[in-house]
This record gives sequence, C-alpha cells and structure tokens, in this order.
Amino acid sequence: MADKDQQNKSDNRISERERFRYIGFEVFPGKPKDLFRTDAEKKLYVDSVIEKRSHGDLLRHQCTLTEERVTLKEKLILTLACVVILFSLFIPWYSAYTEIVDKNVAATTVFDENAPVVSDSLAPVSPVGDSLGQTAAAVEPEGTANPDSVKTFAQEATSHEEVIHGMQAKRRVRKEYERLSGVGAILALGSVGSYIFSSGFILVITAILFLVYTLLCIGLPLFNLYNIFGMKGKEDDKALTLKKYLKWNWIPVILFVFTLVLSFFGANYAPDAVGTFTSIGVSYGPAVFLDSLSWGIFITIGAFILLAVKGVEI
Repeated sequence: MADKDQQNKSDNRISERERFRYIGFEVFPGKPKDLFRTDAEKKLYVDSVIEKRSHGDLLRHQCTLTEERVTLKEKLILTLACVVILFSLFIPWYSAYTEIVDKNVAATTVFDENAPVVSDSLAPVSPVGDSLGQTAAAVEPEGTANPDSVKTFAQEATSHEEVIHGMQAKRRVRKEYERLSGVGAILALGSVGSYIFSSGFILVITAILFLVYTLLCIGLPLFNLYNIFGMKGKEDDKALTLKKYLKWNWIPVILFVFTLVLSFFGANYAPDAVGTFTSIGVSYGPAVFLDSLSWGIFITIGAFILLAVKGVEI
C-alpha cells in the first residue's frame, strides 16, 4: 500500500522540462531559449553577481525592498497640501447674501393707426381738424413755408391715431454678499455665535463641529509637516510612523460628512436671526448648509483627502 502511494506521488511530480516552461509567470509552449546570447555575456553577469555577494549584498537587481517608501517628490506634494490647508484659513469659508430689489420705471408709447379717436392719457391733445392744420402751418417761418412739407404734416396729423402712454415697472434683484474666512469665523464668534448658539440643537452641534474642524485645519498640517521632516530614525520606521499619522487626516473629512448628514434633520433659527440674510431662509436645512459654504472649505477637504489617501498607500 505504501509502495502504491509513493508511486502515485512520483507520477504527479512535475518534470524538469515542464518546470522550465514557467519563467516569470509566463508559459512557453516549448523549450525556453537560453537567457544569454553569448558566453561572454553570461560570464559578465556571473562575475557581477559574485562581486555583489562578496560585499554582503544578497538582494537581486531592482528589488522593491531597496526603494524609498516615501520619495522626496511625494514629501514635497504632502508639504504642498499642508501649506494649502494653512493658507485656506485666510480665504472665504462661509458666505451669505441679502437680496435687494431695485425698481426702474420706463415709459412706453404705442400708436394705433386704426383707432377712431385721438387721445392722450397723460396730456391734452388738440382736436382733429382745422386746428391741426393751423398748427402745422405755424411750424414753418413766415415766407419760407414749404407747401409739400405742410401738406404732409397735415395729412399725418389728421390721420386717426390713438397715442397711448404706458408705464412699465422693471424689477431688478441684486445680491449683497458677506463672507467669512476660517480665521474670521473664529474671531466672529462673539457676534455671530450669539445667533447660532441660541438656535436649534442641530445648528448648535454643527457650529461646534465646524469649530473643531477649523482647529484641525491649524493643528493637523503642522503635525503632518513634523512627521514628514522632523522625525528621527531609520527610513522604514519613519515611513511607518508617517503612514500611521497620515490616516488622522480622515477625521476632518468624517466631520464634514457628519455635519452634512445632520443638516437633513433641520433646525429653527433664533428669533433675532430670522430675516438677517435672504440666503438662510426661514429654517436650517441641507440647502442652506451647502449654500453657506464657500470654496475655501472645499479646498481643505480635497487636501485632507490627498494626505489621508497617501497614508493608505505607504
């Protein structure tokens, strides 16, 4: 029985000829070609391997273990992302506007040639007839009257036309914006905070979370810069530590998504806050949340995602 099992194992073994068909995960249909074109090329390669091993280097050429985990180029990109976050604190983060209505009145005149009477809704008009002819004749200076011109004027004047004067009001709406930067929002807590913290619970929680988000935009970039350039030790240890701390950049992104979800529950404003800006409406909701954010905060979101994704990649 043991001999039979041993014979089955030997039958299932791959022969040397079949083994050489698999080179670099590619299958060759026949016998593989020689790796070296000439004996001199083979001798040169063998000598280089012997010399390499004599120095204690046992790794193969182009081994990924010898590559830098975080290259200088990647460090510069991470540094740029941190600088962008810090710079964004001084550009608009929040915006609100008030709609102001301007009314312009324009006069219009309509001529109706088929009307049976001559009338003017704003000023009296002389009756049609000889008086119009007299008026036409009085237009030309004495002794220089042109009969054709007088006749033409009289015909136009005696034609049945109704002159209608109308007034048309044109409504124009313009928006006056007020914007706050990230730093400006912190400085404005004394004035704006009284409206927010006296509003609904959801709006109060949102304001607190955005305050934490703003502080993270100050602390996390500085902490990232220290981990990129300030750490001591071996390159592998520094890379693993950087990988660990770059994942912290997901925290602001999660806070932003969480505040967006909270906005769907809505909240009422404080009585004093109602009517301060047209853009905030009469109650807080997702539309107000997104409309109140300016481009500065979206730049920080993109930079935090870039930093966090690199932490996953290392």
